[in-house]
Amino acid sequence: MSCLHRMGLCALLFISQALCAQHNDIIAIKNALPRLTDSAAYADALNRLSSLYLPRQLDSSGVYARRAGELSERIHYSKGQRDALRGMGRYYALRPHRYLSFLFYDNALAACRAAGDSAGVAVSLMNIGTFYQYQQKHTEAQNYINRALKVAWDAGLDSLRAWVLVSYYIINESDSAALPIAQKGLQQALNLTDRYHDEPGILYTRLFAAHEQMRAGEIKKAEETLKGIMAAADSTGLNYIAMYACMQLTGYCIWQRKADSLQYQRKSVSYAVAGGYTGLMLPAITGLYNTYLQSGDASKASGYSRLALGVMQQQQEDMQAGEADYLSYAFGDEWLDSLQQQHHSQQEQLAFNKATNHFWYYQLLIIAAIAILLIILLIYFVRAHRLSRKNAASMATLQEEIRVGNKALQDNDDFKNKLISMIAHDFRTPLYNIVNITGFIDEKALTVTDAASMIVEVEHTASDTLVIFEEILRWIRTQLSGFVYHPEIFLLEEMISATAGNLQHLLAGKDIRLSIDIPAGTTVLADYEMLQFIHRNFLHNAIKFSPDYGVITIKATRKNNLLTVSFTDEGSGIDAAVLPHLFNWSSSTSEQDRAGKGAGLALIICKDFIDKMNGNIKAENNYEEGSTFYYQLPESLEKA
Repeated sequence: MSCLHRMGLCALLFISQALCAQHNDIIAIKNALPRLTDSAAYADALNRLSSLYLPRQLDSSGVYARRAGELSERIHYSKGQRDALRGMGRYYALRPHRYLSFLFYDNALAACRAAGDSAGVAVSLMNIGTFYQYQQKHTEAQNYINRALKVAWDAGLDSLRAWVLVSYYIINESDSAALPIAQKGLQQALNLTDRYHDEPGILYTRLFAAHEQMRAGEIKKAEETLKGIMAAADSTGLNYIAMYACMQLTGYCIWQRKADSLQYQRKSVSYAVAGGYTGLMLPAITGLYNTYLQSGDASKASGYSRLALGVMQQQQEDMQAGEADYLSYAFGDEWLDSLQQQHHSQQEQLAFNKATNHFWYYQLLIIAAIAILLIILLIYFVRAHRLSRKNAASMATLQEEIRVGNKALQDNDDFKNKLISMIAHDFRTPLYNIVNITGFIDEKALTVTDAASMIVEVEHTASDTLVIFEEILRWIRTQLSGFVYHPEIFLLEEMISATAGNLQHLLAGKDIRLSIDIPAGTTVLADYEMLQFIHRNFLHNAIKFSPDYGVITIKATRKNNLLTVSFTDEGSGIDAAVLPHLFNWSSSTSEQDRAGKGAGLALIICKDFIDKMNGNIKAENNYEEGSTFYYQLPESLEKA
């Protein structure tokens, strides 16, 4: 069975209530949780959050399903237990631990049948059919999916019937005999999602409509459909749908022998990491590792190797945790049944003793004593089991701390290597300029006026290089242990004026006008050198990327006890793909510049300085043209 086919079956777990999730719904439910006093309503809210998070963030979905199940079991809330069982089934199916998923769905099916829950029965039948298709038991899979369709049809569950029809399509699309019926079922699913205005459901169903376009030879149309689905899913946070669309595009590109298949494969892994679906993407991660290893790119190969190792370790831990979850549920039910049977037995024995003599009365006392002893032993074993789980959790926490420590050591080593590379890049260019200028002077190929002009340029270049060197040294000192932040109060307008004066030759060289909008007497509480470093770099970047005769605006505002200082230019703006990583040292050098030049070390230092001063730093593109860099610091109302 192909990777895409397997992922398609996994996607069937997203019933309509999960895919209709909206970010605002999540926020509203979370805000309402503290105000819920009814335990049953609280369990329903937890189950709802589990469904909403399923196509967005798998780990959060599992946490809420587990909490809902524990609460529902304590208060004997049967609906909450049924929903939690389905939630745990969905969670382990996408880990993927499909046998555990099957166990939870099988229990959910039994509970839904006992409660007369038609929708729950249909969903459980559909997902058990999916499990059998994974086991390549096509006959059993068809049997369950046909039963699910009948329940959904008889109960008039049209919105749910759309998802069962998609399930029917995926199970039968590789069967040439059943393909025409499967295609009609897919078209019915499209019509139903349109009727109910289920936008995420439409996106999901169109994934398979694109497959039919490809089957019909409409390759370009299928690719455009998938790109549209990927963009829409990305904008609404539906990481699973975006990941699936990327993988489908990867398969089509490989089939057509296109060079950009690797791009979509990398993007699908990124969506999987963001949503916690890396277990499903292990073959793709391994393939990327082999590709980069064969091409000689050891850095990228190492990254995917670490990711694959983390996925395998996580699967091992999930398997142990999943078995504990299921055993806890199963043993909990057995214990409850045992207590209920004991209660009935004692009631019958009591009624019998009332009709017998004192001899049976003494026998009842003996039986009661034995029952008490059994209960004591049962309590002892339950406590021992809880202690064992607590110790296992402590061990898992310790292992996680060790893993985080090892990761921090690796990050520090990577940072050291990148720091050396970026410093070399930042110093190489100005030093080459100085060497080139002095070479012209030595060759006496210049007039006295040109030589004087170049000497002035050498002076500016050497001064700028020295300033950069001093700033990097100061930043490195802040990284050493013992650094203590001692803020003082300064006039912001004086600091900006001093920075503008230092860079006046660059402003004059491009005839750039500087517009300063700072209220008189505005003060800032900060470290002077750290803040001036940020001012110099923001203004230098604005000059560097501004066109000739442009305008740079420096503005200060106060709001919500924060002082915001912004630097706005009229340049070309920042690439949308690069913008989120401007201040992140772990991104590649080429990703940290909006025009393709420079190592970006200065922006990393700016981010570190503003963090030490308890502030925020950000960059964004303007509405029309150019970009704005700004920082925020806690407000200071005192005078300098």
